[in-house]
Amino acid sequence: MASPGADAPPRTLAEELRAWPDDRLARLLQARPDLATPVPPDLGVLTARAGVRLSVLRSLEHLEAFPLALLDGLVLAETTTSYDELLALAGTGADPGQVRAGLQRLRDLALVWGDDDAVHVVGAVREVVGPHPAGLGRPVTACLARHSDRQVKPLAETLGVEGLAGIGALFADRQRLQQLLDKAGDEERKVLAALAAGPPLGQVRDALRSGAIDSPVRWLIAHGLLVAIDNATVELPREVGLLVRGDRPLGAVQADPPELTTHQRPGLEQSAALAAADVVAKTEALLEQWAAEPPSVLRAGGLGVRELRKTAQLLDTTEQVAALIVEVAAGAGLLDQTASVDPDWVPTTAYDTWLSQPPELRWTALARAWLALPRLPRLVGERDERDKVVAALGPDVERPSAPGERRRVLDLLLETRSGNAPEPSSVAEVLAWRAPRRGGRLRDQVPVWTLEEAETLGVTGRGGLAPYARLLLTGGDREAGRALDALLPDPLDHVLVQPDLTVVAPGPLERDLALEMALVADVESTGGATVYRVSETSVRRALDAGRAAADLQDLFRTRSRTPVPQSLTYLIDDVGRRHGRLRVGTATSYLRCDDEALLTEVLAHKRTVPLRLRRLAPTVLTSNAPVNQVLEVLRSLGYAPAAEAPDGALLIAPAEARRTPLRPRPPRHTEPALPPEQAALAVTALRAGD
Repeated sequence: MASPGADAPPRTLAEELRAWPDDRLARLLQARPDLATPVPPDLGVLTARAGVRLSVLRSLEHLEAFPLALLDGLVLAETTTSYDELLALAGTGADPGQVRAGLQRLRDLALVWGDDDAVHVVGAVREVVGPHPAGLGRPVTACLARHSDRQVKPLAETLGVEGLAGIGALFADRQRLQQLLDKAGDEERKVLAALAAGPPLGQVRDALRSGAIDSPVRWLIAHGLLVAIDNATVELPREVGLLVRGDRPLGAVQADPPELTTHQRPGLEQSAALAAADVVAKTEALLEQWAAEPPSVLRAGGLGVRELRKTAQLLDTTEQVAALIVEVAAGAGLLDQTASVDPDWVPTTAYDTWLSQPPELRWTALARAWLALPRLPRLVGERDERDKVVAALGPDVERPSAPGERRRVLDLLLETRSGNAPEPSSVAEVLAWRAPRRGGRLRDQVPVWTLEEAETLGVTGRGGLAPYARLLLTGGDREAGRALDALLPDPLDHVLVQPDLTVVAPGPLERDLALEMALVADVESTGGATVYRVSETSVRRALDAGRAAADLQDLFRTRSRTPVPQSLTYLIDDVGRRHGRLRVGTATSYLRCDDEALLTEVLAHKRTVPLRLRRLAPTVLTSNAPVNQVLEVLRSLGYAPAAEAPDGALLIAPAEARRTPLRPRPPRHTEPALPPEQAALAVTALRAGD
């Protein structure tokens, strides 16, 4: 059998692909990398893959609005169409060059094939696009296909035609259909305009009911301008929709992408750097707290609502921000659940390594984890389909597509000029044009959420991309770290003690000073400055950890740039004087004190009855309760007992830092990519197999 001539139009997609040059085939494999995984043995198999529904669906998700609208126009034709017909569908004012470029884009993706006189659509494209291309309904005959002759007869009589064939002929005649449409009133035309804009389906009660025409919708149904699909749904026939749209058959198609609206933001760098330092400090505070008091894991997985609320209070932020920090810490491998019957959320062994790094590298690790996080933290607190609250760290936050969607937003920010910030609504609009079929029901929310998270994490400042974040997104981790380090303030070696027993750290503290402050005071608020509060409980905590009252006095005297108030000095001296007067040891447990009156007071207290205290000597009491319980009860009553070792020495018991190994994680889903070299090799293999 002779092969077709060189100038003969291709008869199949396979023939067209065989005629493509190697570089064009390579670009196809790069645009649709699933076609080359694994490399097909020949072009026949490649053609078959190009027509698979899932592959077509993936390709359409990356297609811009204008080529997608042109594809809808081609699908409107039942078989084939031509370039001239497509240009007419694009509407009055459509640029022929843009229409031709859009058609060429569809050809390059192997979604359509053929020359300008006969453009064919790959079969799976019609399945993926569905029955309502361009937001138009089905032809009137298809809408009425399931109606019985008894149901069609009244409509045909109203229109003055014979049966279903006559109705189809009337609707196919644009002039006759316009005459029918001219009979509709203003209210009827409003209904038609709403459905013509898409989607073409509407909800109507008792749509199949026949009888009096008592509403605009009933009039339209009686004249075939709307067709009842079932008893609750009506559909606008395609012919009517096209007529209502007039000179824009495919709707309001925008050939050019919308312009990204940006504004200059002075102080962008400093704002982002402060946010970056703040999120690092909050992550450290979170993990230090959970190392001492780890929250339990819910049965269904995740973190409880109450625990998240407590975490938000600890970090002095909202629950949404707290959920983001928790999720990013887990994504960075700094947080995981213990391998036990009743697991807890505790820091991993990687946390200590992270903690030893300078602040800029700690931020880089968090930012990288966020970029690759296959989860949507913003869903935390929402209700799922079972009306249950979505938990942080739970399975319902999992979204494999999240890294790709996050990167699309940030890549758009990379296109802005340094120092400028885009409007969030403009970002969503541009991304929607670039990929209208991508993102699902959260398409418009995810870009806004991403911008909010980027602002919280210090990737952006005042809405604009930080210079060091630009370096991070282009692969320069070290360069990004150095750029951030230049913006971060040097760690402080001092604090400011206030008369109301609060201590202000005007910026990040040196590591040793930060540890001492965390021991002797409780964090009251964070932000640009951290506010600590010194209390009797916090001072006692420091004394229990082995600090002497003189050590604490010396800490505030040498590290405070403001005078140490007498109230703080008196507090430390008072707690230090009382600390250790009571000694608790093991009998099961015992109490001893040189002050007989104090022991008598403890023995007589009503709330010590559960301890079953018994006096062995004027200065010694015993108890059946364990040491920790005795210490807890006495401290709750305002005493300052200290634990005692068997040799009588003061027992120093610093808080145990809990750690857990990071559990093995499944490989993360990544969008396939095909480098140019691999694409060229794949084409060579295809040619050889062909």
